[in-house]
Amino acid sequence: MNSHSVIQNCINATNANIERAEKTFSSLSSNQLNWKIHPDSWSIGECLSHLVNSNKLYLNKFNSILNSQKIDEQKDFPYKQTLLGTMITNGVDPANVKKTKTFKVFFPKESNIEQNIIDDYIKKSKELISLTERMKHIDLKKIKFSSPANILIRLNLGDPIIFIPKHDERHLNQAERGKNHQEFPNQ
Repeated sequence: MNSHSVIQNCINATNANIERAEKTFSSLSSNQLNWKIHPDSWSIGECLSHLVNSNKLYLNKFNSILNSQKIDEQKDFPYKQTLLGTMITNGVDPANVKKTKTFKVFFPKESNIEQNIIDDYIKKSKELISLTERMKHIDLKKIKFSSPANILIRLNLGDPIIFIPKHDERHLNQAERGKNHQEFPNQ
């Protein structure tokens, strides 16, 4: 695997997630966005809010890193995920349907999510694309940083580029299951 393929995979998957979110959720009412299958589950709006909250924290880290880097010509580096990055990727992979607890810092807003959550999700996703495009001159495995969830969790720059789109897809799947539920409100 190389750094440019990691970046391009992130861009492609993120574009697919944006298209899916627009197509599937943009016409929903506030009532539909906030409806829950049961009280302990997340609504569609909460799923999207969770993605906006968690992605924003990583995007802030990316911005800081990119602003501290000298811009060179593009270079494709060999890339290997960290062991922890691989574990996170496997844990958030859409194929993994086991429920997992999330860190409190990543929790969604409480219910009563407004329609603009879809625009917020799309805006953060486009920012992810923009930032990853700016990483084409960086050795993704050399730059290390602490996870926004816990300072003791160290990742390389490529780890979240791999797991963020998978995490998004996982929660878009969760939101879509809510939308397809037999008791989902008509309006």
